[in-house]
Amino acid sequence: MSNSAEAIHSRLAELTAPTAHSRVIELGCGSGPTLLALSRMAPEAALIGIDRSVPFLRQAREELQKHRGPVMTLAADLRAPLPCGNESADIVVSYNTVECLPDPEQLLAEVARVLGPGGRAILAHVDFDSLVIAGADADLDRLVCHAFADDVQSWMDHADGRIGRKLGLLLASSPLRLVSVEPLLTWSTELSGHAEARIGEIRKALLSAARHGRGAVSAADVEEWYAAVQEADRLGGFFFSELAFIAVAERPSDGDLSGGAAPSTRDEVLPGHEGRWMSGRSEAA
Repeated sequence: MSNSAEAIHSRLAELTAPTAHSRVIELGCGSGPTLLALSRMAPEAALIGIDRSVPFLRQAREELQKHRGPVMTLAADLRAPLPCGNESADIVVSYNTVECLPDPEQLLAEVARVLGPGGRAILAHVDFDSLVIAGADADLDRLVCHAFADDVQSWMDHADGRIGRKLGLLLASSPLRLVSVEPLLTWSTELSGHAEARIGEIRKALLSAARHGRGAVSAADVEEWYAAVQEADRLGGFFFSELAFIAVAERPSDGDLSGGAAPSTRDEVLPGHEGRWMSGRSEAA
């Protein structure tokens, strides 16, 4: 779950620092909040959004209707090779996507392949195992929050609630060169906005898990936890925080990637995806 109100999208755009000539790929773009932040910063940059959800890509295209530069959206499975040519991008960005993949190392190898020498990768992820939510007693709160961090929801292939703190290590072990890792804390003293949306997501996910017999928490425990959170808000003692980590890496400027394919032209898109560039709006994926 991600929306344009989250501060992290603006921070990702700042770290990406696109120019009018940049070609930026977002992996797992969802409905496009990060792409929209990038568009505001560089309205003439070339933006590519990749996601496996066609409805999300449709929303992203709507968000980017006013973007003046080239826009493309592609429906693709990130477990497979990226539908982009070698050295075809200046920047790759991704938020809350890596944990869903059973082999994130393979994705990072693909990121290194599509980046040109000196290109940057910016990966960000909420560390769901570090959620802080006031309301329920300690045992119930730990049970619920840890169950959510570990839950593999129906739309996910994999889950790792501690992936945020691992981003630096993943990048340091990849063909890319790790540059920096920084935290971003989102917090609220009211059950509204992002806090309300995240807590609603936790409740919905764990109730679904309980119904399908895969959860470590009963539906009754989930509802008891949710009622305690609501009561804390009513009494004026509610608190919510979640910690995200943002890692920045670069492809070595010498372009030497062990085992990589031979460089191709910057404009290459893999077979089956040709002819989808257009100015301002994208064709259907």
